[in-house]
Amino acid sequence: MLPDQRDTIVAIASPPGGALRGVVRVSGPEAIGCVARCVESPDRVTRVSSARLVEALRLPIQGLATPLLVDAMVWPDARSYTGQPSVELHLPGSPPLLAAVVERLIAAGARTAQPGEFTLRAVLAGRIDLVQAEAVLGVIDARGDAGLRAALVRLAGGLSHPLAELRETLLMLLAELEAGLDFVEEEDVRFIEPAELAARLTAAQQQVAALGEQLARRGEQAGLPRVLLTGPPNAGKSSLLNALAERYAESPGGWSPALVSDQAGTTRDAVVVPLNAGGLRWELVDSAGRTRTPLGEIDAVAQRLAQTERDEADLILYCYAEEPIPEAPAPHLAIATKCDARPSIAGAIATSAHTGAGLAELVEGVVERLRRVDRDEDQPLIRCRESLQEAQTSLSAALALAATGADELTAAELRAALDALGRVTGVVVTDDVLDRVFSKFCIGK
Repeated sequence: MLPDQRDTIVAIASPPGGALRGVVRVSGPEAIGCVARCVESPDRVTRVSSARLVEALRLPIQGLATPLLVDAMVWPDARSYTGQPSVELHLPGSPPLLAAVVERLIAAGARTAQPGEFTLRAVLAGRIDLVQAEAVLGVIDARGDAGLRAALVRLAGGLSHPLAELRETLLMLLAELEAGLDFVEEEDVRFIEPAELAARLTAAQQQVAALGEQLARRGEQAGLPRVLLTGPPNAGKSSLLNALAERYAESPGGWSPALVSDQAGTTRDAVVVPLNAGGLRWELVDSAGRTRTPLGEIDAVAQRLAQTERDEADLILYCYAEEPIPEAPAPHLAIATKCDARPSIAGAIATSAHTGAGLAELVEGVVERLRRVDRDEDQPLIRCRESLQEAQTSLSAALALAATGADELTAAELRAALDALGRVTGVVVTDDVLDRVFSKFCIGK
């Protein structure tokens, strides 16, 4: 069940943790009133007649000796992101201060927003469509520059605008076809000739096919899943990368082997090899070994780069040459290396870069984990792709029926194609679809 759009909602809209500045977002019919009831000079907010920034509002907080100074971006009418009166309060990004401001606004009549509720309201108000709403989530969750660019294109309407134009074309075609049905007994009245109907249906099919190809390219732009080898120095990470690359590299001979040495700290820069293994394309990344104390300034830089790789990885392979250490990152697979020379480790996949033992089992475990991630993260693409396929099927059926002169059945297939395209952008949408899309959002978005 969708939340009540008549409620005024509030949430912290900036990322978790401390920062120089933070944002608290309020939206709903009483957004202006809720903020006005919390500040010392309420008329500075209530007198705003068009979108503007109100600086240095004084907002008293219990426990603070002096009122908190906040800047407020005020949208007093429907010309906001959510299509409702809204206020964004900008203040020092201390988590306790942000939480205290949210509590004040709740006491003034707002309620805590549900995950994705601000963007849901934007969709329901027609400010953005469902493709763009999912792009907001894509921007938030982007794993790198390529994924961010793909999400920004969707957010800017890269798919929505062609879909809207195609849907409008088909609506006009359906209107002409159904108008002809109203005058079916009048032989000299014809709103659209059979040849023109066939030509326009064929053109629509080609547009849907082109949009499907565009969607496929969007998925590719998000980048391959990244699987990171990490663990203590000399755990056999580089040897394992070389062994896997020899068997599964996407371009045999097109990769440079990682340096292997008994000296700790040999790997400094990340080594990336695209693999095609287990029926899935993915990138294997080797990074500097984890040390509690950097071996020097260069090693400290390598450790920071390795941490960045860990933050961006879809899956971490934590390599142990001996017993596991307790702080293994998650999500991860435990990999026992050098199993040809050492006893196996309980709970870890035993591998040997020297003999190749366990590599197939390792690949199987990686692919199984990655497919779990893909099923969750690719839902927007899957939803769009399925709807485009349904539209293509209905248009094919309409074209075949048009050739037989069955105009009523042709019109029915056209309506089915329109419904399928409408489900992509949210013109035709059900509560369960909205629930699935917006349940993935964080609160405040």
